[in-house]
Amino acid sequence: MLYRNFGIVFSLGLAAIAGCSPEAATEADPLGEGRVATVNGAPIQDGLFGVYSLGRLQKEAEFLTDEEYDALLEELIEFRLLARAAEQQGLVEESELAAQLEIQRLQALARAMATSYLDENPVTEAELQLAYQQNIDALSGPQYKARHILVDAEEDAIAIVEELGQGADFQELARTRSTGPSGPSGGDLGWFSPDTMVAPFAAAVREMEIGTYTTEPVATRFGWHVILLEDFAQQEPPGLDAVRDEIQSFVEQRKIAEYIEELREAADVTIGEEVPEIE
Repeated sequence: MLYRNFGIVFSLGLAAIAGCSPEAATEADPLGEGRVATVNGAPIQDGLFGVYSLGRLQKEAEFLTDEEYDALLEELIEFRLLARAAEQQGLVEESELAAQLEIQRLQALARAMATSYLDENPVTEAELQLAYQQNIDALSGPQYKARHILVDAEEDAIAIVEELGQGADFQELARTRSTGPSGPSGGDLGWFSPDTMVAPFAAAVREMEIGTYTTEPVATRFGWHVILLEDFAQQEPPGLDAVRDEIQSFVEQRKIAEYIEELREAADVTIGEEVPEIE
């Protein structure tokens, strides 16, 4: 199964290889009975090779070139050799490695369960329409183009306002005085929605007129700002088809969040060291 949206990561392949040994193989091997190679009695199954091919090259195994097939097989053999050496040396018993393997196992199972849940509970057109309507304000509304000069102290910001009043160039002051990452580009913040900015900054921008700067410094958790508003535009909301993929992803994430909440409510979760008694 291809794990859409949640992605097969390279570490998943490594976890599967490191976690499998000859002793772990069973008659009903979920990776299949066929094998592409055997290393010291440990199989490299068709299923394992297929998943690795998808994660490594994003290609089904049957579509690999001979060179790609040989290269992937050699990598898996090397992994199997190194994994076996790690087992013999007792590395799998070290707490850090054991934790890494457990995290990879949990992530792989979580992705698989999320994908399975979405397959059984696909997003409907009605859900897409509702989510679009609920988010239409975020897809439209006012857009501002501004620059700012960020400094650490209020007195420095006041001094900058005074220099601007005397005819100093805003962009030059930003390049020489601003401590923010936009300083080298003259304090340019580009176009943004006020909702993407911290509240005091957004409130100040909403009250400004194009071409003006704040005569009183604006305080945020980042420091003190002197803001120049360069332009304003009212963005019209795009149609659903234009943002369908984004809305689809949003609804899927919400479905998974709701499913996790259901699982949590049905589970016995204890925070801390206290271990609940199992009846």
